[in-house]
Amino acid sequence: MTNTVYDVAIIGAGPAGLAAAEQILKYGGQVIILDEQPRAGGQIMRQPPKEFKVKGWLRGSIYTDTKNLLHRVEAHPKVNWRMSAYVSGIIPLEENGHQVWFQDATGLNSLRTKKIILCSGCYERPLAFPGATTPGVMGTGAIQTFLKSQQILVGDRFVFAGTHPLQLIVAEQIIKAGGKIEAVAFAQPLSHCLAILKQPRIILSHWRVIVAASIWRIKLAGVPLLFGCAIKNVNEGEHLNTVTLQSVNASGKAMTNRPTRQYKVDRLGLCYGFQVSSELARQAGANSFWSDNRGGWLISHSEWMESSLAGLFVAGELTGMAGADASREEGYIAGNGCLLSLGLISCNVAKQTIRQARKKLKKYNSFAQALAQLSKLPEHLSETVMTDNSLLCRCENITCGTVKKALENNPHSLSANSVKLLTRTGMGLCQGRLCYANTASLIATTRNCHIEDIGPYHAQWPVKPILISKTPKKRRQ
Repeated sequence: MTNTVYDVAIIGAGPAGLAAAEQILKYGGQVIILDEQPRAGGQIMRQPPKEFKVKGWLRGSIYTDTKNLLHRVEAHPKVNWRMSAYVSGIIPLEENGHQVWFQDATGLNSLRTKKIILCSGCYERPLAFPGATTPGVMGTGAIQTFLKSQQILVGDRFVFAGTHPLQLIVAEQIIKAGGKIEAVAFAQPLSHCLAILKQPRIILSHWRVIVAASIWRIKLAGVPLLFGCAIKNVNEGEHLNTVTLQSVNASGKAMTNRPTRQYKVDRLGLCYGFQVSSELARQAGANSFWSDNRGGWLISHSEWMESSLAGLFVAGELTGMAGADASREEGYIAGNGCLLSLGLISCNVAKQTIRQARKKLKKYNSFAQALAQLSKLPEHLSETVMTDNSLLCRCENITCGTVKKALENNPHSLSANSVKLLTRTGMGLCQGRLCYANTASLIATTRNCHIEDIGPYHAQWPVKPILISKTPKKRRQ
């Protein structure tokens, strides 16, 4: 453990973390930034390795502000960087501050800091269905990551299925890269998707995002846009070759009187929403609340972005899915909240500094609310696609049918943690990140209750697996 006590440790080098760092450095605070990736920028930027020169990296005006922020912070001489570092836990100290445990190339380490700004982002919400683990089935964000970082097209022929408009953006990027899109399917009916047109103020204030996801560009390429259409299954085997889509009504129930659609492809992109990565904040002791539309178990916070745990500030997606622009403004607010808490600036200076950030954040959050409502998972879609033989927990190889049986045999079991103990869902390497949302949905449907009643999986140290030994001992011959 280093003897240095930092003013602020920022966990996450995406737009929120970078914005917070810039504010703190401006007033002389000592900052250390930790991130799992080898380079700063987060998922939205996805910088290529330094050794690579990627022509036309992240073109478009929607990336301009965030790229400029990235370059300013990267060039700052007083930033302490700890990249490729996996934070495993946060321990509040009896004296002022926190201890942050992390693992990097040198092994398990820790540092002490007076304040923490946690900007841990989110991950894609998978959906369990027959053949979901067939190689070639990917998250839409994962497909985009390859295009962003190194301009790699991961397949030749694609189908996208989901509820989120991100699949339109990625489909357009694939077309530009030379890929073939067979179809883009939304589980919602068209009338639901057009509801955003009733809010012209939001469209006008976010024209860059709307243009980036323009339906007309997809249509001009001859790509069928399907509504009220969801994944049914894919072939199982060593690689993907067949995707079958089914018609669903507004509530997500299968319309068995309509024929299925089948496509010959080598990649399926799924985009059924996102889950915020709040495990680390909950492990530290911060209060959370459930929001089905905004990304799951979100972290409660004050007007200065401080959580219920004194000294732990939050910013970005784990306060609610709202995009890179909103994350950046929250980072500015959290950074000034830390400065105020450390006594490095006065309350008047802090309020004046973030006045514009609050104004922008309000605008971005209004759009985020509309987008969340637009991309909401239909109520019964999960139970429609999750057949008994669908793999629910990939790490422990547990099917939906196994969990259903456990619920039938244990009628008093309600919480996610009790089902975890009964079935081992959530006990694998991902520690519930891939299976929680589907498990909770299954419990809620079976018990006719709300996910708030089920609760999250208990988050405990380490929140991510750690190495016990860097080099295994040689066996005796």
